[in-house]
Order: sequence, then C-alpha cells, then structure tokens
Amino acid sequence: MPAEPWRWSAVDIARKIADGALSSVEATQSILERIAAVNGRINAIVHLDTEAALDAARAADTAVAKGMPTGVLNGVPVTIKLNVDVRGEATTNGVSAFKDRIAPDDSSVVSNLRAAGAVFTGRTNTPPFNFRWFTENPLHGRTLNPWSDDIGPGGSSGGAGAALASGMCPLAHGTDIGGSIRYPAYVNGVAGLRPTPGRIPAYHPTTGLRHFGLQAISAQGPMARSVADLELGLLAMCAPDMNDPMWIDAHLDYADDTQFVRVGLVENIPDCPLAPAVRDALRFSADWLSNAGYMVEKVQLDGFTEGTELWQSLVVTEFRQHMMAMLKAASCERFERSVQGMIAVSPSVDLAAYLGAHARRDALRRQWNLLLNQYPLLLMPTSCLEPLPWDADLSGDDSMQRLMAAQSPLLTLAVLGLPSLSIPTGLAQGLPSGVQLVAGSFRERRLLVAGQVIERAAEMPNAFDRLM
Repeated sequence: MPAEPWRWSAVDIARKIADGALSSVEATQSILERIAAVNGRINAIVHLDTEAALDAARAADTAVAKGMPTGVLNGVPVTIKLNVDVRGEATTNGVSAFKDRIAPDDSSVVSNLRAAGAVFTGRTNTPPFNFRWFTENPLHGRTLNPWSDDIGPGGSSGGAGAALASGMCPLAHGTDIGGSIRYPAYVNGVAGLRPTPGRIPAYHPTTGLRHFGLQAISAQGPMARSVADLELGLLAMCAPDMNDPMWIDAHLDYADDTQFVRVGLVENIPDCPLAPAVRDALRFSADWLSNAGYMVEKVQLDGFTEGTELWQSLVVTEFRQHMMAMLKAASCERFERSVQGMIAVSPSVDLAAYLGAHARRDALRRQWNLLLNQYPLLLMPTSCLEPLPWDADLSGDDSMQRLMAAQSPLLTLAVLGLPSLSIPTGLAQGLPSGVQLVAGSFRERRLLVAGQVIERAAEMPNAFDRLM
C-alpha cells in the first residue's frame, strides 16, 4: 500500500481507521496537503473549510478510541458538489448571484454522508445550474482535466471527476440529469454510478422540491477511482430521508447479483458512428466479461434517438419554462450560448406534447425493460465520441446536434431512469476511454459486480502520477 494516505481507496482508509492503524486526522491531513499541492492548477475544489474538516476527523478518531458505533465512512474524506446544501456554506451552483446563499441545513444526501462519518474536504466545481458538459463559471473559474488541458473535465460533476483523478479525494458526491456523473467519470478515467432515481434521497432546504421532470429524472450518486469505493459510497448515500417523496426503500442486494448473466452488447448508436477508441473499449470489455463467465451477445437496441428527443422534451422544456430567467443570474455568456444552442436543436413543446412525452417515456421504458428481462446487463458506450475538446458545444447548431447524438446513451438512460455505471477501460492515445453498463431498476449491485470484472482487467493507470 502506498505511504501517502491520499493515494488510498476509501475502502482502505475506512478499514485502517476502524482497525486503529490510521487516524482520520492523518488521512484528512494527507488529503489537505494534496489539495494544496495540485488544486491551484486543476481548480477542482473551489471551497474548503480546513478547520471543519479537521474537527470532523478528530470526532471520528474519538469515536474509534471510545469504541462507539460508527458509520461505514467514519473518518473518510469525501467531497461534495456545489449544487447541494451543506449546512452553513453557500450553495452557489456555480452562479455569482448565489454566492451568499447560505444553506440553513444539509441536503438529504449530505445528511446521510455526515451520519455515515464522512469528513467533508471540499466543494467541487460545476457549470452554472449544472447544465453543461464542461465545467467552468465566472464565480469559481475553469476546472482542468488532469490528463490534458485540451479536453474538458466533463460536466456537470467535472470538479468531482478531476478531484478524484488528481488524488484530491478518494470518494466524491455527484449528480446526474443527463450524464453529469457518467460523462465526467468517462473523461477523467474514474468510475461513476448513476443509481436509479429514488435510490438516494434528494431534498435541498435552499430550493425545496423541484418540478416533476427534474426531480424524477435527476439522480445523485458516488464517483470514485474504484468500484468497491462506489459501493461504499452508495451504501452511505442511500439511507432513508422522508423529505424526498420519491425516495424508495428498495433492496441493495439481490441473490442473483453475482450470477454470470447474459449481457447485451450495444455497438450501433443511430446518427453517430462510434469513435475507434470507443469501439475498442466495447470490444475489450466484452472479451473481459466473456472470459469471466458472462454470456455476451450483440443486440440491436432502438430508442436512442427517441430517448434523446424525450430528454429534450422533458428536461430542456422544464429548464426553459422555469429557469430561463435565471440565465441572467449566471452572468456567463458562454454558458448562455451553450443553453441557447441546446434549446435551438430541441423540439418546441406545448402542453399536449409535454404530456405525450411522459406517455412515450413509459412506452420506451417498457421496451427496454423487456430487453433487460432477456439481457440483465447491457454494455454500451458512455459517449460515442472520445473526450471532447473545450467548447465543443459552442460551435453552432449543427455541432450541437451532433453532440446530442453522441451523448444519446447518456441522455436516454437518464430519461428512462435506469441505473448505469461508467467504468474506465484504459487509455487511447493518452486519453481515458471507457464504457457504460446498464441494468434494471434498483439493480445497482449487479452493475458493480460486473464493473469490477472490467476494472481488474483494464488496470487503469492513475492521472495523479502525471501531476507529481
């Protein structure tokens, strides 16, 4: 095991703290020193209360010393995205107008992490309103990708992905309404789990419950450098909270989670040929799963074009209806151009079409559920393209249309509400590559079991070795 705790996994840190072989203060101090060493260049963590972190670490150590009951993350450093509430801190959402919006209490997921013993070691950056695949804003600046300055760190959980890849945290909180966990995981070479909506409670005291589409389609979840850490984070995050009426008390473990099931390999995405690196990642992953005992078969899966249109009809329409006035609050011309570009290529939806989109969504969910009954796992691209260069969403309507097609696996799974795992497969020409696994509702552990097969075979290198 490496000497510096900042290099360790969350599982190893938690185990060592519980055994008394490492103190939380030592782990936290190591993380804080790493942040001081590299965050000035990466700009992934944009708020850090050092004293509060060390106080929480001391409390975790005291609990161990006194033999008190502790949570699964007792003493483990964790970062929190800027778009959820942490008691006493500003929930800026990457927007200058919100820089003084102090949260009166914790969001549900933050409360769960705190109860599990997590030590909060920073807030991670996001684009304004978490509505872009690139992470920058006028309030906190641009977050860089540790692998290359030429590509973005993804969005909207780009700060979380970059912090993990550069060694500034072992476990990060993220949110995902259209790929915002899975895409940053993909381009930063880490793992990201978008659970089934309702698995992890979502309630924010500063804003309350959101409009139906946003509340029902968005999900919160863990990001990490290892699948085992994702499982630990999921266990902590999914504790009950009755503030969220959509939270569901579903099992985490099923008897057949570890079975070598049939896997449907999805290689053809309409309107967007796969980049060579993406096709290679799928082929490698299919071979690794097959060698482990899974039965991998190519399948033809329809619905990506319709899924993207449904995402536009529901999510973009609700954003346009309820949040356009807040675009001015963002005071960010580049962000506004990106949003306006997305609106320009999205259908104009009236009430009848909006209601019809909900019915079409259910029909598409039925279609995919029937396939998942035959193939309990699906293997598909995270994105059809290699990691995007900066500002790929600011080059006009045609470019935005191609981008939406490339991201259709992300958007379709979000609108269908199926759990999905973004897992790295290695490097292609020096940049991360990866795939996405999909399972039926609330079958996150099935994803994690299969994800570990890919993880072990891929032996993904760490970006933080480049930053030493």
